[in-house]
Amino acid sequence: MESRWTSVIILVLSLFVLIFFVGQVFFAGGEKVVTETAFTYSMTEDVPFEGVFLRNETVVYSSGGGVLDYEHSDGSKVGKSSVIARRYRSEADIERRREIEKINEQIAVLTDAQRLAGTDNNQLETISSQINERHSLILESLIDGNYAAAQDQETAILGVLSKREISRGDVASYEAKISSLRSRVSELEAMLSGDVEDIYAGGAGYFVSGVDGYEGRISFDDADSITADRIDEILDKPKLSTDSAAVGKLIADYRWRVAAVIDSELLFGCYEGGEVTLRVRSDPTPIKAEIVSITDTGRGDGTAVYVFECATLTSSVASGRTAQFKYIVNSYGGLRVSRSAIRYNDQQERGVFIVQGGKLVFRKIDVEYWGEDYIICAQVPDDGYLKLYDKIVTEGKDLYEGKVVE
Repeated sequence: MESRWTSVIILVLSLFVLIFFVGQVFFAGGEKVVTETAFTYSMTEDVPFEGVFLRNETVVYSSGGGVLDYEHSDGSKVGKSSVIARRYRSEADIERRREIEKINEQIAVLTDAQRLAGTDNNQLETISSQINERHSLILESLIDGNYAAAQDQETAILGVLSKREISRGDVASYEAKISSLRSRVSELEAMLSGDVEDIYAGGAGYFVSGVDGYEGRISFDDADSITADRIDEILDKPKLSTDSAAVGKLIADYRWRVAAVIDSELLFGCYEGGEVTLRVRSDPTPIKAEIVSITDTGRGDGTAVYVFECATLTSSVASGRTAQFKYIVNSYGGLRVSRSAIRYNDQQERGVFIVQGGKLVFRKIDVEYWGEDYIICAQVPDDGYLKLYDKIVTEGKDLYEGKVVE
């Protein structure tokens, strides 16, 4: 009888132990949590303003009929004897000239590849490496949205592909193709309706194809005299009537200035001679600038005329008379984390829980910026800190180090 009761007690205790462990696995382990991945993120605090460019500019003139085709993009540096534009009889002539130039490039490429005809193929490895390099450059340009740079690689990749065909014996000769292309060039040249007039730069500088009528009316040296009213006037009417014979203009120097009316409270702490960072709204390139002068407008509204001097000339600052700017107050970069993920450990260190191997692990964070619903954390090399691509827990109950979660 006693033995039977002992067996019953052992059975009951075994059931309790089994239920306990099953409960632990079911309730304490595998609990669901909401996570997000730690990605890099950047943001800036800025003050927007609209400014007027102050530059020393000279208009380039050329009278006559026809259609102009510019040889340089806006902001390109040109020498005194450079051809800045060509005048054609018609748009059709421009298209024919462009086709002729493209065909001549193809002829040069195929002629170069033709020299490998009949030689051994010991250059194949080098040629294959060049093809891969060109493909990579094209892909990088496309990813960056630089389609012009991708197109520039077209002739280069045609050249290495042609060399590979010749070296492997896929093509015996390009003579027939070259002859056909030369015939096409002769046809196009016969279709041209007249001579082409070259237009030269009158001096050295940075060329811009457009004029606005302010050339010679405001200059680089007007920093001390330009007023708030004059700035508002130009912003209201950034283009005046211009001479129809004007082909473009030359900017004398890569240095330029921009004048703007800004609320002084927004730029508190700025001073003449101080270095700042600007950004044109249409261009993500940061521009280092020096504050040349700060002059009260006299309007009694806390505004002042700020003049900035810069030495980074891009097409976005060369082509217009006015532009929308951002004065960069602060710039932050790091790992973006939702504020709901922030926790504190037993040592009252700020951090987050991440999921690692199905368990919760505490990682410290070094906060660089506090946003309304997110923070930006520095990427600290120490293993105890949050890392890129960590799975951060943003929602969950009873979180602790080592807890098993899904």
